[in-house]
Amino acid sequence: MKPKSPLILKKFKPGVFLLLGIGLGVVLMLVLLLFENGKTPIPITDKEKNTKKENVVFGENKTKFAIGERNTYKFQSFNPNNINKEQLMSFGLSPKQASIFVNYVNAGGRFKTKQDLKKLYFMTEDLYCQMSPYVVIEPSTQTNNLSYSNTYSKNKYISKPQPIFDLNKADTIDLQALKGIGPSYSRRIFKYGQKLGGYVRIEQLKEVYGMTDTLYLSIKPYLKINNPNPKKLNLNTSTIKELSSHPYIDFYLAKAIVKLRFDLKSFKSIEEIKQIHLLDQETYNRLIPYLEL
Repeated sequence: MKPKSPLILKKFKPGVFLLLGIGLGVVLMLVLLLFENGKTPIPITDKEKNTKKENVVFGENKTKFAIGERNTYKFQSFNPNNINKEQLMSFGLSPKQASIFVNYVNAGGRFKTKQDLKKLYFMTEDLYCQMSPYVVIEPSTQTNNLSYSNTYSKNKYISKPQPIFDLNKADTIDLQALKGIGPSYSRRIFKYGQKLGGYVRIEQLKEVYGMTDTLYLSIKPYLKINNPNPKKLNLNTSTIKELSSHPYIDFYLAKAIVKLRFDLKSFKSIEEIKQIHLLDQETYNRLIPYLEL
């Protein structure tokens, strides 16, 4: 029998290799299946279960603890309509928060329900949740140092307390107790008083930037000036810079005052500045309380 020629064997080689590849693939699959079936699951012990459970609980407690640590308060039962600044600060409120709280009450604000606490702009949801359980709403006596205005409503006169502040002694927190005066207005009023050297007339509030006639008339009854003693400018020693820092004296008027002082050697009376043509009678009248020799 003649051996197969090399050409015939060459034709059968690809088929042989294909069959060998399929066979090896089947064998590998059978080996893998047998290996997987041979594995036995390892049961989770009670200790591991308890450990996982403890980790979950600890995680929850840790989160709660972290939240509780944000603000630490020591509240006790109190009537929000009858409490002072020191008591509020002892609970853990800041001095500013305590001042706003007390000023709200002194301005006539009343807490009829616990929900009214949210009227205070610093009151966060977290602070309210901690404070409200200790709030006890009870009738309280009216505080002292208040002016009362009577209004007629439903055939009855209702007395409404209103605070009265000395304009030269009130700070920005005090001023915010007045209706219509927020942080911006209170800062302007306070800073303008400092620039003037002190208010001498309530009407000077009209000169505060942004002050409207309506707002001025609404707050005027609750402001007073006791014994005005403004800071004065000495006409014979003040420099141009010091003079022009006053709201009633611009640079040109300050320069004219210094020039006239040089010409006269010194001022003998305040009225001598009337010689300055830049100074009108109205400005002179406003300046008088702030000038000295």
